[in-house]
Amino acid sequence: MRFDQQPQVVGSIALPETLARWAQKTESVCDIVEVRLDKIGADTPDWLEHCRAINAQLPVLLTIRLAAEGGDWTAPEEQRLALFQRALPAVTLIDMELQSQLLPVFAPQKPVVVSFHDFEKTPPVPQLQAVAQRAAAFAAVVKIVTMLHRRADLDTLRQLLATGCGKPLCVMGMGELAQPTRLEFPRLGSCLTYGYLDRPVAPGQPAAADLLRQLRPR
Repeated sequence: MRFDQQPQVVGSIALPETLARWAQKTESVCDIVEVRLDKIGADTPDWLEHCRAINAQLPVLLTIRLAAEGGDWTAPEEQRLALFQRALPAVTLIDMELQSQLLPVFAPQKPVVVSFHDFEKTPPVPQLQAVAQRAAAFAAVVKIVTMLHRRADLDTLRQLLATGCGKPLCVMGMGELAQPTRLEFPRLGSCLTYGYLDRPVAPGQPAAADLLRQLRPR
């Protein structure tokens, strides 16, 4: 995939019934479908076949988010490794946390969204720049998401986005001040913006359909 053209709207699926429905018929409300397997559950029947069916129509981004970064995955990394390995032929991209020991394993095999989340604060610009540079060594896309408490945090993320990291960069905020990062930042160069397809998976996340409608008005 190319991320140097118009920003892509990612729609996140967090419920098994949504995954099954989309496998039958995709909807024109996003560009990329994120399958949050940590929330759907790896014991969901036919999840891999559903991913493959959706991926035939729209690119699928598989995410199995660690609990340490706001997800529901608490099992050993060996189990997560096995799930990703099974899924590689059926999806277009995978998401992997910068802190994960699995990142060097999968970066040579599949385009990776290398992600960093801070659910407590927005670190200073130099710290975020250092994170982005570390992630860029492995990433097809570098994704940085922080919690926003004041408007100065928005300025921090704008500075990060303006600086760049040598790879396509996705920058978003969470919380009550997050809305500008979902709509304004794509216009400033953030290559991805995330919305939900069934229920929010991050604080302040809007619906994917609303993002697509506002970013590409007819």
